[in-house]
Amino acid sequence: MKRRCLLPVLLVCLLTGTRGAFAQRPLRAARAGRMAAQQLDQTRANLERLIPARAAGFAALNVEQVAQAAGALEEAVATEMENASAGPAAPEVLPQVARLLALNQVVDRLIDSTLALRSDFLRFQPASQQRTAVRNHIRALGELIDLSGRLRYLTFDVVGAAAAGVAGNPPERLALVEVLTRYKSAMGAEVMSDLLFEPPKDSAAAAQPPDAALRSKILQLIAVSGQNELLGPLARFISEPKKLSPALAIQAAETIRRLGLPQDPRPDQDPALPTAPITARPLRAMLAGLDASALPGDLAHRREELLAWLDSRIQQGIRGDNFPLGHCDVQPGDWLLMRNPSPYNLFTDLSPGLFTHVGVVAAEQGKDGIRRIVIVDLPERGRMPATNVETFLKRTLHYVVLRHQDPAMARKMAQAAVSTVGNETQFDLTFSTDRVRTEPGESLAGKKMHTYCAGFLLTCALQAGGERSQLFPITELALPGNTQENLGQFGMSIGKDFITPTGSLYSSQLAIVGRREPMYDPSREIEEAIYDHFADGVVHKKIDASRDLYQELRLKMAEASKQNPLLAEALTQAVGVNKDTDLVAAAKAVALIETLDGIAYGNSAEFRKAFDAVDSGPLESLAAEGYKPEQIAQFKQYRQRHAQLAALADDERISPRALRLALVKYYTQLGRQQIDQRFFTPQTPAKRQDASP
Repeated sequence: MKRRCLLPVLLVCLLTGTRGAFAQRPLRAARAGRMAAQQLDQTRANLERLIPARAAGFAALNVEQVAQAAGALEEAVATEMENASAGPAAPEVLPQVARLLALNQVVDRLIDSTLALRSDFLRFQPASQQRTAVRNHIRALGELIDLSGRLRYLTFDVVGAAAAGVAGNPPERLALVEVLTRYKSAMGAEVMSDLLFEPPKDSAAAAQPPDAALRSKILQLIAVSGQNELLGPLARFISEPKKLSPALAIQAAETIRRLGLPQDPRPDQDPALPTAPITARPLRAMLAGLDASALPGDLAHRREELLAWLDSRIQQGIRGDNFPLGHCDVQPGDWLLMRNPSPYNLFTDLSPGLFTHVGVVAAEQGKDGIRRIVIVDLPERGRMPATNVETFLKRTLHYVVLRHQDPAMARKMAQAAVSTVGNETQFDLTFSTDRVRTEPGESLAGKKMHTYCAGFLLTCALQAGGERSQLFPITELALPGNTQENLGQFGMSIGKDFITPTGSLYSSQLAIVGRREPMYDPSREIEEAIYDHFADGVVHKKIDASRDLYQELRLKMAEASKQNPLLAEALTQAVGVNKDTDLVAAAKAVALIETLDGIAYGNSAEFRKAFDAVDSGPLESLAAEGYKPEQIAQFKQYRQRHAQLAALADDERISPRALRLALVKYYTQLGRQQIDQRFFTPQTPAKRQDASP
């Protein structure tokens, strides 16, 4: 979700050159700013003290204290953000931004140093405390990763406020870009990328638009930030080369190459997947259209080098084994561990797991003869897909890339993964590692895949000759209580010595070669909280599941199909599962997933609509702004539901952050009520109450 927050105000300031309330800070605000900076330093130091520097320290770690310290640091940054919105004077802007960017780097280094301890836990002494130490290590990493994402979310607004504060002073604005470049700030690159384009003709900035020097600096910032989500703006920027100098056009093309030029779609690509903002052919056409005779020697050489590379990409696809993804290059055989909301992340003794979804990087020669770097993953139903790596990674806000230290082993795992593309999958939720019995060298082509996410990693590893104990040295157990009994109601189970994606993180044979800087999305916070509430209930309560009429009918059909082959065939087509699947178990699992996803995604979608409605301002002004009657009617509905928040927002008595927190709390609580009504208590209508700010 693209946050609105301060953006409308900030963009006006950037494009018009006005400073408004950002012109001066009164003495009281300056004093508050100094106090906030001191609080920031104290909370940061407290968090650093809590995180052990050695594996041995995690056995006695109080993770709740880490969570509290992380929350305090986020609050301190929020206070700093509010001071920034009060309008720092120009000399104060750059130090303030630098301080917050440095804080982001501190947290990221803390994540890296904590991750670096992972192999030490295999030699942990005493052995009786190993699992406690590993559990605390996982939970502490989770807190740090979440904190890093939230800080970036807040830093986006701080950098935006700073950019607005210096918008009327070109030298200070250029200095801000240089500070952001020094810290390789992805959020800074996102904010400043708007200055690549011409301001509106009716704005005050139209007379003095951003010049070529500033735009060149912004392109440098984007390149060093590794923010490959800016490929879209770069594609728009370069799409009109007549408005650009040849130097800027060539620099923009080089920036796209550095971030990772998207590949051509696979011949049989799912039409529902997002389209690439730019590919090799249009980029080559733009460069070929430049007047080569007017280019100085260095630019001419850079253009020719780009053209030769693009010709190879068009004709052959990816040459070699490296594909750039911002700061990280991936290679065939790499394991991708992703952190996404999941309802299955709290069922073991090492929960919550750090990673919930996986994929294997592979090289694929397409039907069109083009070589691509793809991700192969195991879907919940259907056939094994392959997806261009850059397209696949749009699904996740945080990932880690693991690489086997033996290149030959990595190549074999990539070959095993790509050989499964198009295979049927057995849709069920039996989380049993015992089902993975692939032998070294055994062909996987055409075989039905009947495992789960980490089981797919193990399948590829065993086929390549790897050892399970070396690649998954940390196994997990189902939590005691009601876990297994409750899961059994939906045809689910967790076997002994269960392995998850998180377990592979502790393998000494797998090196961390890259990770995406964590990002935060309030929609996903809602989804994760709802899924976690369900998982907590599975462990501690008794499920009393109810299904809607359609789901109940499908389950009865599944039971009847055991004696009716024709009905079984019809049902497999309707549900989308393999014909050999236990249809009763599959129908139960489908009912569970549909219900959970409906509640989680439904409430996150409601949050987005509510935030836009409450943040829109009075309804009377929307028609003049171009909103359609049906949009205004929808806004009216949500503003009535959240009348108190809407009144506060209209009077500017609530900050965008406070509004977000209130609405996240509201839709999280509503989703939890719906989970309880659906699974744990008799159905009663959910009460809607306005969230307090």
